[in-house]
Amino acid sequence: MHAHEIGANFDCRAGPHTFIEQLVEGKEIDPLPMRVSDNAVNVYRVRPNQNFTAFGFRVRAVFGYAHNDDMFIQRRGGADVPHQVYGVVVMAGKDVVNNRISEAGSPATVREVMPLVMSAVVCEK
Repeated sequence: MHAHEIGANFDCRAGPHTFIEQLVEGKEIDPLPMRVSDNAVNVYRVRPNQNFTAFGFRVRAVFGYAHNDDMFIQRRGGADVPHQVYGVVVMAGKDVVNNRISEAGSPATVREVMPLVMSAVVCEK
């Protein structure tokens, strides 16, 4: 099965609504979040039998949030609620992902999820 590459979405120009909507319409992620974090970020599960990558790394989860956007479950309160954020969790360590993002010229940032194993690629406004 050939993997669908979504790294071009990390020019961070599109908003979270467009990013999530494209993946839902392509039936790559579930339309309803599997989790809403304390800071209101909605986390979506990759649908079974979907194989897509970001910067060549396998995507395990997708997340997004935009304040006052009905696509996302909103939470009142909570710490550090972002205005707009979207991204993916990939199967690779932070340093390797950071290098790949730099090579691609993406303004996205990388956050460690699980040392040496999983990282989040993040676009935030």
